[in-house]
Amino acid sequence: MKMLKYGVDENYAIPEILERQNRKLSILYDIALTVSKCLDLKTSLDAVLEKIIAFMGVDGGVIFVINDETLEMVPVSYKNLSDEAIKDITENKVRVGECMCGNIAEYDREVIIYEKASKDPRFTRESQRKAGIEFYAGFPLKAKGKVIGVLCVITYIPYLPPEDLLNTLRAATVPIGLAIENSRLFESTRKDAEVKMRYYDFEGIIANSPKMADILNLVKKVKDISSGILIYGESGTGKELIARAVHFNSIRKDKPFVAVNCAAIPDSLLESELFGYVRGAFTGAFTDKRGLFEAADGGTIFLDEVEAMSTSLQVKLLRVLQDGTFFKIGSTQPVTVDVRIIAATNQELEDAAKQKQFRGDLYYRLNVIRINLPPLRDRVEDIMLLVRYFISKFSKKVGKNIRRISDEAMDIFFNYAWPGNIRELENTIERAVVIADTDEIQKEDLPVEIVGHCNELKQDWALESIEKEHILKVLNIVGGNKRKASRLLGLDSTTLWRKLKKYNIPL
Repeated sequence: MKMLKYGVDENYAIPEILERQNRKLSILYDIALTVSKCLDLKTSLDAVLEKIIAFMGVDGGVIFVINDETLEMVPVSYKNLSDEAIKDITENKVRVGECMCGNIAEYDREVIIYEKASKDPRFTRESQRKAGIEFYAGFPLKAKGKVIGVLCVITYIPYLPPEDLLNTLRAATVPIGLAIENSRLFESTRKDAEVKMRYYDFEGIIANSPKMADILNLVKKVKDISSGILIYGESGTGKELIARAVHFNSIRKDKPFVAVNCAAIPDSLLESELFGYVRGAFTGAFTDKRGLFEAADGGTIFLDEVEAMSTSLQVKLLRVLQDGTFFKIGSTQPVTVDVRIIAATNQELEDAAKQKQFRGDLYYRLNVIRINLPPLRDRVEDIMLLVRYFISKFSKKVGKNIRRISDEAMDIFFNYAWPGNIRELENTIERAVVIADTDEIQKEDLPVEIVGHCNELKQDWALESIEKEHILKVLNIVGGNKRKASRLLGLDSTTLWRKLKKYNIPL
């Protein structure tokens, strides 16, 4: 009798092999169908992980997705992990290159441990070493040749899966990787669309005051011009918001909008960030770098706090404004771009130009169209609109149902000077929403410095009130003796008598 590798008579083995192959094809089809039905990544991965655990007969598992910016391994879906392990991987995220799953991501290699997995030295976190994992299998999830996540399955008891089950799991990583990539593309497209819609027709600008109406009328007139635009305003007045509104309502709206805070980047790095460099330009320049002006080609670049730019960089910026060309660091070949430049500042550049602190020729190039944003204290009509908008925004964010703000709290908002402008108002509302115990923001939910400042403003600071209080203090010190009081006050007795009568102080 012929024996097969499963050690079963071939009359019985063939149906079993066919059944296993059908199960393999079925689970792969099921996974592919699951990830294709929903673009919400967590919903898809939760369903996929359930199917994998059931098919493999394992105890639990986790699917990590890599954050490209921070290189953190985000546990999007997990099942049947210990509470300590869940807290560890969600609150102190593993990074690429760290611990077991981080190594799988870094080196693009699967890891399978058949016994006493928790004792493997590649598990560097205490929560995983204490979990008592017996069997572990981890596979990289890829899309377009790049590792974008990791799939792990585990058991807490000895487990020896057949090779064909592991092959099925390997095959399943393909649709899972594509699902992650498709979800990312969808989310990126959705966010881009939201940004465009937010600023389209200026709907994202919360304003009702005449001053802001004039500014929006000006923006509508200049949105398609290529001349320099300079936005002036105090910190927190919404300069970038106006710049985005200009871009997303212009003929350049489908091209990039790139925002740069010139004061936030060290001057030694700002040039390479803006203009890029070529390989070998300096130590550490191993490859060519594309600058932000190239990234913004066809669109708009927003230079906030432009006054922080060094004189040498100002010269380069002037050339871009004049003919759209610049040189990368270390290159002799000019680069030409079509970029509309919008600059912003909270300082008077004209005064800086007169004092030779800012190039005058650059100032006049930037200042073809000037937009002066008023501080919040000069557009009080907008405070109520902004308060309602921020209450709604942060209520949704923190999962509360804040509906109202008390008259007393609103009165404080109207009387406060808001030196930090809209940004300070936004932060104040966020704090109040978090602290509020009811569905209404109260005076007690506001920062003490804002409440205290408004209380001081409400005091009677008239000179007459202060004078009356001072006279009463002196009379109290001298026990009501008017002769002594007049001497301390530097008044003759007749003048003191007239003031006592004027302020209705008992003679």
